Amino acid sequence: MPEIDETRLPGIGSRFDFATRAGCRLGVMVRHTGRRDLLIYDKHDPDSVLAEVPLNPEEAQALADLLAVTSVTDRIAELTEVIHGLALDWVPIPDSFTPCTIGETEMRRRTGSSIIAILRPSGPVPAPGPEDRLEPGDTVVLVGTPTGLKAAADLLGI
Repeated sequence: MPEIDETRLPGIGSRFDFATRAGCRLGVMVRHTGRRDLLIYDKHDPDSVLAEVPLNPEEAQALADLLAVTSVTDRIAELTEVIHGLALDWVPIPDSFTPCTIGETEMRRRTGSSIIAILRPSGPVPAPGPEDRLEPGDTVVLVGTPTGLKAAADLLGI
């Protein structure tokens, strides 16, 4: 069995990486919200991610079932700790999302989470205000509790 490297990411979760016999590096980012991201690294640059596949808990379980993974599942279950109750997540806004301002979502009031940045192809919007618009294809950076981040992702249609 390959050696699995674990990197704890305070406020975010943990990342698990390993190298295949063929020399490819794969990883799984485990966020406090329960979301998993499958990572495929560049074979020639192990710090560069070629592809990232976001998976909700059900999709992650389906992939684990397909791969017959059990030992990693046990380790991931231990990652429910949260540093001082603070969690951070990057949430892609789906194509089905109806554009609106941050204020119109009432996210802070409804979920207790805050959008601290919007990432989009035209460039990042750091510290957005309630008047800033959210569009399909944006990625929002959220801060809050794990429960609040899950509620915020649900509010955004994830």
